[in-house]
Amino acid sequence: PHDQVHFLLLLLHNRLRSKVHPPAANMQRMDWSEQLAQLAQEYADSCLARVPSYPLPHAQPMGWNAQLLPAGAASFVTVVELWFREGQRYDYHAARCMENATCSHYTQLVWATSSRLGCGKHTCTTGLQKREAFVCVYSPGGNWEMNGKMIVPYQRGDWCSLCTSGLSGCFKAWDHSGGLCEAPRNPCRMSCRNDGRLNVSTCNCDCLPGYTGRYCQVKCSIQCLHGRFKEEECSCLCAIGYGGAECGSEYGSGRVLSWRPLGRSS
Repeated sequence: PHDQVHFLLLLLHNRLRSKVHPPAANMQRMDWSEQLAQLAQEYADSCLARVPSYPLPHAQPMGWNAQLLPAGAASFVTVVELWFREGQRYDYHAARCMENATCSHYTQLVWATSSRLGCGKHTCTTGLQKREAFVCVYSPGGNWEMNGKMIVPYQRGDWCSLCTSGLSGCFKAWDHSGGLCEAPRNPCRMSCRNDGRLNVSTCNCDCLPGYTGRYCQVKCSIQCLHGRFKEEECSCLCAIGYGGAECGSEYGSGRVLSWRPLGRSS
């Protein structure tokens, strides 16, 4: 269960990072770090009382997103979505949060150069009150200031247009609005969903039976009995003499209206 939650949190972070507005030109794709997850869990176990120190010398700075809520009030996914929603109160052009609002969770979540993530959760009991501590750790950390002024979390521009040479790939998942910079893993710079296999020679996804779409993201159970399956549209192109949604109706059989030439005697 823990691994599944970690996987969902990583997918969610990358999906949200691909939806920022204005679009990001240098937003990096994140990977999960068990080391950061251990630190996040340690901080959550303390009920946000003690920030743990990083065990390695000369390590990159870390960023922390943490929240303490009444037990059962929200799932971890909901908490991360709430952090992202702070972006509605963030003015990118002015590089600051609106008055009397908090945006630091958002700016850390979408900090472009953060490439590793780890999260942890713990139930805290104080007297009769139960609360849950939610923690995510990011490396390198964000929310930097320069000359006393916060700098923007990413560079605006066309998706992936400012990826560095080492991260020249542009990761685009089926549910992403834009692309995320990554080390190129294949020349197609795309991935297939629902266990589809990427054909790198044609840059097409070979989907398992029952799935279709460019990224195998569409579930399709249609059968073309007398015709050709149109993969992108999840529909059938019927052979001559057949009709219906699955090309199962033969013209003239009574199941589909047949035509009769004009002038024919009865």
